[in-house]
Amino acid sequence: MEQTMDNSRALNTEVLQLAARHIEKCLIKDNNAPTLLDQLNINPQSGPTASGLSDHDYPALVGLPQSIISRTQMKTLSKVPLPPEIMEHFNHMQCHCMMGLFTEINRAWLTIDSDIYVWTYDDGGDVAYYDGLNETIISVGLVKPKSGVFQNFINYLLVLTTAVDVVVLGVTFAAGDEDSLKEIQLVSDPVFTIPTDGAMMTSIVGTATGRMFLGSKDGCLYEITYQAESTWFGKRCKKLNHSTSKLSFLVPSFAYAAMTDDDGIVQVVIDDTRHILYTLTEKGAIEVYDLGENGTSISRVIKVSQNQLVQQAHNVVKTLDSQNFHPIVSISAVELCESPRINLVALTQSGVRLYLSTSGQAQVNMPLPRPSTLALQHVRMPPGYSASTHYRPKNIHMAEYRDRNLLMVSTVNEKEVLWSISSDLFPFYPILMEATTNIELDGPALAMAEIKYNTNMLLQPTQQVPPLIVRQHSEPPRKFVILTSQGAHILMKLRPVDLLKQLLVDTRGQDSDALKAYFNIQNDEQACATSLILASLEAPQNLDVADYATNAFFVFGGEPKVATPAINNTMNQTFGNPSIFLPNMMSTPMQQHSPFAQTMPMTPQVNFTANSITPVVPHFQPNMSHMYDPNSQYQFSSKHNGLYLYVARILRPIWNLRCVEKMTFDGKRFYLTSTLNSEECAWILCHLTSLRIFLQQTTQMAICNNTTVAKSTNKTGNCTMQDVQLEERHSLDALKMFVDHAAQVLGLWKVLCEHQFHMLMDTFQAEHQQVMQNTCFKDILLYGHDVCATLINTLINSYLGDNASVDSISSKLREICPNLYKNEDAACSKANEILKTAKNVNNLDEKEELLSSALQLCIEVVPNVNLKEICEQFSTQKSYNAVIMLATKCAEKIDPENVGEHFYKNGDQNDQEGYQYYAKRIEIYKVVTAMLDDIYSQNDVTQNINGQVPVETGENITRRVISSILKHKDELLHIAVYEWMMSKQMNGELISVTEPTLETYLLKATQHNPSNISLMDILWKYYESNNNHAAAAKVLNNLASVNQTSLNMKTRLSYLARSLMCMRSDKIGYAPYLGVFLRELEDKLEVAKVQERILEAIVNLKGRHMEADAAEKMLNGKLFDITQLYEDFAEKFNLWECKLAIIDCAGYSDKLLIENIWRNILQNELCRSTSSGNDKMIQILTKVKSLVRLYKTSSTCIPLDYLVQELELISAKLKADTTLVPNFFVSLEYPIDLLINTYNESMIRSLKDNFWLAEENEFHYSEAMAALVNAFVHLHDKYSNVEKRKLIAISQDTVAGLLSNLYSKPNTEHIITLLRSIQNKLSRM
Repeated sequence: MEQTMDNSRALNTEVLQLAARHIEKCLIKDNNAPTLLDQLNINPQSGPTASGLSDHDYPALVGLPQSIISRTQMKTLSKVPLPPEIMEHFNHMQCHCMMGLFTEINRAWLTIDSDIYVWTYDDGGDVAYYDGLNETIISVGLVKPKSGVFQNFINYLLVLTTAVDVVVLGVTFAAGDEDSLKEIQLVSDPVFTIPTDGAMMTSIVGTATGRMFLGSKDGCLYEITYQAESTWFGKRCKKLNHSTSKLSFLVPSFAYAAMTDDDGIVQVVIDDTRHILYTLTEKGAIEVYDLGENGTSISRVIKVSQNQLVQQAHNVVKTLDSQNFHPIVSISAVELCESPRINLVALTQSGVRLYLSTSGQAQVNMPLPRPSTLALQHVRMPPGYSASTHYRPKNIHMAEYRDRNLLMVSTVNEKEVLWSISSDLFPFYPILMEATTNIELDGPALAMAEIKYNTNMLLQPTQQVPPLIVRQHSEPPRKFVILTSQGAHILMKLRPVDLLKQLLVDTRGQDSDALKAYFNIQNDEQACATSLILASLEAPQNLDVADYATNAFFVFGGEPKVATPAINNTMNQTFGNPSIFLPNMMSTPMQQHSPFAQTMPMTPQVNFTANSITPVVPHFQPNMSHMYDPNSQYQFSSKHNGLYLYVARILRPIWNLRCVEKMTFDGKRFYLTSTLNSEECAWILCHLTSLRIFLQQTTQMAICNNTTVAKSTNKTGNCTMQDVQLEERHSLDALKMFVDHAAQVLGLWKVLCEHQFHMLMDTFQAEHQQVMQNTCFKDILLYGHDVCATLINTLINSYLGDNASVDSISSKLREICPNLYKNEDAACSKANEILKTAKNVNNLDEKEELLSSALQLCIEVVPNVNLKEICEQFSTQKSYNAVIMLATKCAEKIDPENVGEHFYKNGDQNDQEGYQYYAKRIEIYKVVTAMLDDIYSQNDVTQNINGQVPVETGENITRRVISSILKHKDELLHIAVYEWMMSKQMNGELISVTEPTLETYLLKATQHNPSNISLMDILWKYYESNNNHAAAAKVLNNLASVNQTSLNMKTRLSYLARSLMCMRSDKIGYAPYLGVFLRELEDKLEVAKVQERILEAIVNLKGRHMEADAAEKMLNGKLFDITQLYEDFAEKFNLWECKLAIIDCAGYSDKLLIENIWRNILQNELCRSTSSGNDKMIQILTKVKSLVRLYKTSSTCIPLDYLVQELELISAKLKADTTLVPNFFVSLEYPIDLLINTYNESMIRSLKDNFWLAEENEFHYSEAMAALVNAFVHLHDKYSNVEKRKLIAISQDTVAGLLSNLYSKPNTEHIITLLRSIQNKLSRM
């Protein structure tokens, strides 16, 4: 499952980090090796120093067999005699003969008078000669030509000088299959010839860029400058004298020689790494020339005489005779990669080495200056000057120095002896300790040179190299050739690993004293690392040596230990007897001047995905032991440390190397190219693969030597022996995983380099390219899984883009990096190829077969597919069912137990595992919704159905695809589709879905987001369409009650009304609670209607009441109960009519309150009217009529007696027509008898009211009652005979009572007349 994969990747990253931290410590350990300055104890404060006078400087190798001691430095590889055809020419020599070596082209040369012969010194073959000169050859040199001057077939320039001319010949080779220097050819016609002007050239050298310098017998340094063609400003070739002024060409050479001392140049040396030239004269003077920062200029710096150097050396070593310091017989340039501050080594005839600097006292932390002086820094005495040894070299006449290795030839009793002095066996000691070897030569040495190779492709010449023991696995043994009169003597300088191999062969891998001594000298962990070179790399060629080395590795590798103070304090041991070596001294140099002595912190993690690449700080810091921490409780075994040392040394060249660099191929556009080429990748991969095989075959690396780990009873603190063994076991397991992973990553990188790496990188996004530029190989190895996946995809896509089959590259990637490119990756690549092929297929059956095949491949490897990319391709080819099938299968693999669906249904927020499964499945279903997006966005899409080709709109296709999706019994897939339909507002289509999962989704969605009106709206419609009216009514009720401003009061009333309708449509009788709910809905609707009336009233107050707007918003925002409506709105805003409505709704019966409400209603209406008399009264009655009709059925809201009294009082005040009020009540269809009784009671109460007397209208009620009876008279036909007789009797009694009261009153004639008329009418009825 994907979660398991994520956890596994995190665990693998932690394991890789553990191994990487050990590797970092090993790199720091190697970087802290003492530099040449450290070992010579040179610092700005000390001044020139000396060494070689102590027994420690040239220690005895106690314990090694004498046969090994005698060849610890050099081993004769072969002795090749001079070719017979050359020996014949010796008999014809007349006056002059010279011999020399061109190791650049594996040739030796011999001049006999004016002829030169060249042959291969390793086999004495391929003899070539040149006899086109007439003068005796004085000096010979081989120079690499300048770029662009000669034809490409001119590989070198052979420079021959005579007393008259300097002749330059072209050298070409007929390249063989494997050897580019197989057959030499000397161009017969000279390239150019320059007169010497009397100068006798003695030495010829060339720079790496093709400059040509010659030293002469007159002590001058000449340069031959040349160019492709002659120009107006100069000849094609000319000779310059750099030892004189710029006007020296005006003075003939013979004249200049007559004016100067005779101190000819015998040696010219060039340091191409610093662009400095040195010359040595016959009298031992050394002159320095600066060739400029780029090596294109020249200037004289200083010339130091031999006497000055001798005096300086004697001042440093005052106990010795100054005769030891002269004459100087040889000089050698110290390259920048050996030491940035020591520039030159001068050797005297007695073997004393003078270490010189061109920048005065060495300032360690200052930038490198151009040469300005030549100062003595150190005097190194040869062997024989200590108290215990007296055998010294004498009569040195030839020397070769490089990389702390010195070869010199001395003459002793007319015999030539080769001295080899080297510090390779003691790289980590704080002082310069050297081993010596003497080899007697067959005859006088005529020439000596090193056979140089391109030792490390990844090392820049300006980088300071670590000791040989660190890089011996990557460099072949150094070879030297000495040319004598007998032939070529070829020797090999033994590396520490070569010496170990010789010991293993001699002892047949037995546990001998010699092996013990070797491991003691080298230090166990260093020797274990050396053993691994033989154990892994020798296995294919020499199985016996590999077995011997493996056995020694385990025998001397030791076991881990519980660290004790005694063990930790061994770091502080000092030198004892030089014959007793203290291996632990190698761990800590005396001084820390090394430019490598710096910490190398782990860099941040890189997360490269298809969308984003950001640096992330490693989240896990595992507890790890410290290999070299003296405070650690663990002391790992030497085999553990040796393994990590060896891995660190293999990866050292690339560990902090940037992966890519900018480069241009056409001079216009820049590309990102790999900093490693395929050959360099193959070189590192070879070592890693060999070590991986060793680790796989050596089962002891996974477990301790004892099959059972017993608990140690001897505890130191809280750490036991079992803890230490387990810690080492975990560390070794981490190393095995790291080596395997690194081999796969570099194998992949090699494949990428073979497939136009720059073009692959060009397809990356700009931000991803920038990230790659800041990424080193260490980051790729530790955190680059996503980067590797992206690179693999890019490589596969390049094949697909070229319409090429991916089978071959998939097979190769599976073989090289199976963990980075798994079976499922190969299947996906093949599926991509099939899908690409299907695009171009027109036959529908064939296309369907291809799509089905691709789908089956993808299903077999789900979920380990790039689901998004593969589904996009299926969708592009209208294979929608394939996308659905692939998504569902992937979800099944991710969540086989359906944990995500269980989480969705239960909604337990504490179920983190369930949530993770749910989230992953929803993420998977995004490919389905993305497909729906694509379909939905289409306008007209041509679909083929049953061979026909109708035009089907994207909307119709969407419905069809959704129908197909919902047929799958995957509820979470349904949920994803429902979400998508909601986002597209496909509410109608959603409601028509009959799947029960829709109800679950809508219920869950509304629970999660109860304020989502759209969801609830769809839910009730869904229920209604499925005849579940009761459920729909409840949803509608909830909708109406939602506390949200997006709904207004009108909509809420609509929801309530629809809810009530749904309830009345359903069979409410079968469940009692539904009947109760119906009653509640009815009451709620009534209250809502009251709220609506209040809202309308408040809206009318807007602009007149400052709180009206807020009240309107509140009333629209939710439904209030009846009490809230009364207190918060009706009472607050004096909404009297609304109060009456609230009382009616609530059925409240407070007579005084109701009368007060009516009083205010009438008063407000009276104030609102602007007319007078009858009009005003009519307006008031109209208002009362509307309210009475509204509340006519109410038993409390219409106080008739109060209204009669109030309205008649207002009528009297307004002096309105007395018939208006009675007729008004009659028009309201109140019973006549009720009205007569009410008026009688009201008239009786009015007798006590002084108002009527004050208004002089005491007969108002009499007129009103007369009008009331008269109204009955006019409407008597409406009543039945029984009711009519009853009402006539009441009316007659009323009229009689009124007449009896009026007869005694003045001014009542008109009323009496009216009443009598009414009485007569009643009598006739």
